[in-house]
Amino acid sequence: MSKAVQFHELGGPEVLKIEDWQAPVLEKGEVLMDIAAFALNRADILFFQGLHYSLPTLPSRLGSEACGTIIAVGEGVDRFAIGDKVSTIPFANARYGMHGEQALMHQDFLAPWPEELSATEATSIWMQYLTGYYPIVDIGKVGKGDFVLVTAASSSAGLGAIELANDAGGCVIATTRSGAKSDAILAAGAHHVIATEKEDVAERIMEISDGKGVRVIYDAVGGSLYDRYTDALAEDAIVFLYGLLDDRPAQVDVVKMVRKNAIIHPYSMFNEVRHPDRLERGMAYIVERLKDGRFKPRIDDHVFTMENAVDAYRYMLTGEQVGKIVVRVSD
Repeated sequence: MSKAVQFHELGGPEVLKIEDWQAPVLEKGEVLMDIAAFALNRADILFFQGLHYSLPTLPSRLGSEACGTIIAVGEGVDRFAIGDKVSTIPFANARYGMHGEQALMHQDFLAPWPEELSATEATSIWMQYLTGYYPIVDIGKVGKGDFVLVTAASSSAGLGAIELANDAGGCVIATTRSGAKSDAILAAGAHHVIATEKEDVAERIMEISDGKGVRVIYDAVGGSLYDRYTDALAEDAIVFLYGLLDDRPAQVDVVKMVRKNAIIHPYSMFNEVRHPDRLERGMAYIVERLKDGRFKPRIDDHVFTMENAVDAYRYMLTGEQVGKIVVRVSD
């Protein structure tokens, strides 16, 4: 019997419990893992609040990112074997909650644990980089001379996007609320930082870009922030709305979008990784850069243990983190 983070009702972090968990019989293609570390994402909080588009069946586990060692395999598993060290690729399926001492995962959403990375780093790869890979590289095709706007830039997804855009040759304009995290964001590779609580966002973008505007917008906030940058769109801009940190719906100004021949792309990484060819393409791109050191997962300074795992979710809700929040399960 192992321990897992579970919830029996919807709500805030108070509904989360660390409870005994018995692994079910493995289905075709599944493996059972001993978890070394797991990572948190904003989607996990939406999931136990009942606000995510993937709804839990109560009682439920949660979480999609972990790394560990395979200890059992089900029928039809042909890509991995007992003893393999792996990390998980997040995708939307409530059966595969990863936050605990052991977890199930389907082999189609496993990758080898890169030997260059520690457990806290290996659990932090795929959401951090795949989320940004498709908008910035695969769809947005950022290149030299492009200005890229990254909102909520101190999040793990934001920091990963900064690395991706830099690697592609773009100039990164990052946003943060108060400016308290500006130094950390600049240290991560952003060329410019805008404090949204203090500055006119569109005006600053146009100053920074010498009137050119931003062509790719990687927006985790949406809501009212959307309207604050649309006067600074470049020709043929693509706005990727992938988060709802501002729970107010974005009011799309069709006239402003038409003026710049711009489009809005409601985006989720989960809609990309369910296609094997797209997933393989993204993984290969990221692994190459992990191996040669161009990419390095960003981990928040506060690393939690299994015993205080629920505190990790409370910490995420404070918004104080810079990088990925990780719970280390074993040494």
